[in-house]
Amino acid sequence: MEATTAGPVPLHQLLRARTAAAHARLDAGFTGGFRDARAYDAYLGAMARFLDHAIAVIGAEAWLLDARAALAADLGQPAPLTAPAPAEGDVGRLAGWRYVVAGATLGARVLLRQASALDDGAHLPRTRFLSTFSSSDAWPHSLALLRAAGFDPQARARACEAALEAFAAAEAAFQPARNPAHAA
Repeated sequence: MEATTAGPVPLHQLLRARTAAAHARLDAGFTGGFRDARAYDAYLGAMARFLDHAIAVIGAEAWLLDARAALAADLGQPAPLTAPAPAEGDVGRLAGWRYVVAGATLGARVLLRQASALDDGAHLPRTRFLSTFSSSDAWPHSLALLRAAGFDPQARARACEAALEAFAAAEAAFQPARNPAHAA
């Protein structure tokens, strides 16, 4: 799915195709939503681990730092201290990671509805993370960057590899919480 007669496949479509299996594996862990408050807390802890990894790769961008601070608040923890680390120097790797993390903001919209319904809304005050993350403009911004970038074939390949790396990092972050956190 690399090229057509009209030119290379748009990078966001290539990323979607190359990460489909990894995306499906990760989404499978969310089947049935949140069973209870403990499952929701496990989800929040896993997202904290994943976002910490994402910030280490992407850099201390405002949308990520806002989401991470909201996560800490929901978990009853102080906001993590994040040094303004430079973003990844490889634009292909950065694009792949950003595609996955920004894409997670779309899933956060669905999860926000599920978390708000948990315990007849008792969790509503603890959905700062989902509210913050799902309202981010990271996804349309990421798509615009992917469309505007003129990546060469090597950078496109690195973007795909990085997106798979980001999905693997998400799976690893959720692994400790996977069984008790989500219904099968």
